[in-house]
Amino acid sequence: MKLGMFRLGMRTFKTGLSVMVIIALFAFLHRGNPMIASLAAVFSLRQDFETTLEFGKSRVIGNAIGGIFAITYFFVFDLLHESQWVTIIVVPLLLMLLISINDGLNNNKGVIGSVAAFLMISLTIPEGASYMYAIERVFDTFLGTVIAIVMNIGVHPRDAATIAADLADRQRHSKK
Repeated sequence: MKLGMFRLGMRTFKTGLSVMVIIALFAFLHRGNPMIASLAAVFSLRQDFETTLEFGKSRVIGNAIGGIFAITYFFVFDLLHESQWVTIIVVPLLLMLLISINDGLNNNKGVIGSVAAFLMISLTIPEGASYMYAIERVFDTFLGTVIAIVMNIGVHPRDAATIAADLADRQRHSKK
């Protein structure tokens, strides 16, 4: 659909719908902030099911690695009494290692998602949080990815001929 110089395509619609489902699900389950799951859905959703599935696989691998690194960071941060210098030194070191591991696994499509999951979890840990916080945020990234994949299975654009025929029928019926 074209709105002046702007285009509202099916991918944009599916992305918005994915985020809506995530926000509603989080509200219904009293799950907390849906930001990480929403971002995971936005990062994962691609133009078609096959590409989303392929990208989703890379994203899941990246999320797992990013999540493990976030939990590792949380462990070190907790072990060293939540000192600010741990964040300043350890986050960049783990980040470099994270990118290297993704590259070594030939998971280049999952690097951004992996880094995003790691940084979002590591840098948003509330004071006094437990390891469950990090594990739940890793789960949120998987949830967002799964919803994006499901959205690409269940929501399909109609072809232009069908849309044109429907519009012609409506115009014929409205003139009667």
